[in-house]
Amino acid sequence: MKGDLMNYLVLAILLPFAFLFIWMIRKKITVGIWSIKVFKSNSIVFKRPTESLLKEPTLKASDVSDVPAEFVADPFIIHHDCKLFMFFEILDKSIGKGVIGLATSKDGEKWKYEKVVLKENFHLSYPYVFKNNDNFYMIPETSEAGKVLLYKASLFPFEWEVAHTLLHGNYVDSSIFQYEDKWWMLAAKSRKLHLFFSEEPEGEWIEHPKSPLISNNEHITRPGGRVIVDNDLIFRYTQDCKPNYGSAIRVFKITHLTEEEYDEEEVNLILCGTKNAKDWNRDGMHSIDQLKVNNSEWLTVVDGHRLEHKNYFFWKMERIIAMRKKENRLTIKTATKSTNI
Repeated sequence: MKGDLMNYLVLAILLPFAFLFIWMIRKKITVGIWSIKVFKSNSIVFKRPTESLLKEPTLKASDVSDVPAEFVADPFIIHHDCKLFMFFEILDKSIGKGVIGLATSKDGEKWKYEKVVLKENFHLSYPYVFKNNDNFYMIPETSEAGKVLLYKASLFPFEWEVAHTLLHGNYVDSSIFQYEDKWWMLAAKSRKLHLFFSEEPEGEWIEHPKSPLISNNEHITRPGGRVIVDNDLIFRYTQDCKPNYGSAIRVFKITHLTEEEYDEEEVNLILCGTKNAKDWNRDGMHSIDQLKVNNSEWLTVVDGHRLEHKNYFFWKMERIIAMRKKENRLTIKTATKSTNI
């Protein structure tokens, strides 16, 4: 009788774990694997690029060497001292959060991955980099921290520090630009597109009287890359988050912008998934940045993704293993430092 009771107790204890294990083995998860592509064009992107320009990605997760990367996305580029610098999100599997990585190039065709240049205890993405008065700034997405932070390079391009809190709230993909001696910023929050203006990036930001500009339209609300100001023309790029997040990118022309008024008109849908089974950007594209090289050439960087259906258990184990490896490396590094002292 005691033996039977003991068996029942063991079974009662183990059974929930058995069901949990079976559930984890059978559970599937869909993961977006993002990559980055750089190409040249003779103008701002107003229509869909030819398939040949987007054939193969320029930068993939496998190019990242200092952290275990699940994907790379949200690229932004800037030119300095005859060199090109690309900042982008890396999803670090060891912490399950985004960090900001850097790649460099001399010609815009061959890119070299450098290293992670910005990491916080909250998720980072969308590293909107720009220059003002010989200073380099970055506004990464920091919605997990509940505010929009402006970073300034203390040693460009590798060292960054918080210079100013621009906004309080869970805004995403904040996109800054200068027009007619004033600074403007578009940012999305709760399915609404907001607009702010200021005299300086580190100044006080005031919400525009027409803000929010758009509400409850997931096709055109969330910013999707750098706002381009060229010859007094302003173009904003927006993510189309339907039928799924990261589905496509549309471009709008801002036709009237003052402290009191705002008007725009849609130009085109310019980037979307190919739907071809083997393509790196099969399931969507959601970010674009463009750098004017000269009057007849632009350097364009975009991202795209393919959805992969993975076993949840093995996907989770990959992250746990990555975390353990990182902890071991830190332990070894700390021990080595102690020995050398």
